[in-house]
Amino acid sequence: MAHKFNPEKAHKLDDPSRLELFDPEKTFKEFGIREGLTVLDLGTGTGFFLPYLSKLVGEKGKVYGVDIQEEMLKLAEKKVEEHKLENVQLIKSEENHIPLPDSSVDFTLMVFTFHELEDPRRFVEEIKRVSKPFGLVGIIEWKKEERDKGPPPEEVLSEWEVGLILDDSGVRVGRVVEIGKYCYGVYAVVPQEEENPLHEVPFRIPPGM
Repeated sequence: MAHKFNPEKAHKLDDPSRLELFDPEKTFKEFGIREGLTVLDLGTGTGFFLPYLSKLVGEKGKVYGVDIQEEMLKLAEKKVEEHKLENVQLIKSEENHIPLPDSSVDFTLMVFTFHELEDPRRFVEEIKRVSKPFGLVGIIEWKKEERDKGPPPEEVLSEWEVGLILDDSGVRVGRVVEIGKYCYGVYAVVPQEEENPLHEVPFRIPPGM
């Protein structure tokens, strides 16, 4: 069974020391998150990254903060109200069901969430469903090695394992990068049309890099 984050430790998700892991605004920009996009923040937790995402997509964009734990969403709601994030909507989901329409999301972001999935391949199918054609996916995960932060190595997935799961599910990995001392990032695209192979996608992954 995948390890789920304990809501009783929610205060750790709002600890400013999390900014030592990576610079959210810089990293999300490099992922290709920009003004006007609809972004899905899966496993939003207490909403730590919502202010950064809200700023990047701007008034013309939209951010969905999604979590399966009601306790987390209540904390995230306080953050949304405190920062007056008018372009953010919080949504409670089920493990393998995101309550959003088909082809409604430009960018799906998962930060330290992928290793908590019970059935990653089934979940990726749900990401594909809500993604627009050539929707982008950004995954940030803990390195599978001994660290002085985060869960133990046996509870997380390596870059190789995440890449295989995505590839087996028809999501094409464009780049894997190191993000600081503790984590790595995976950039991917959802090519929903079989007749359009990855090499015909009219942008780089991540865009602008």
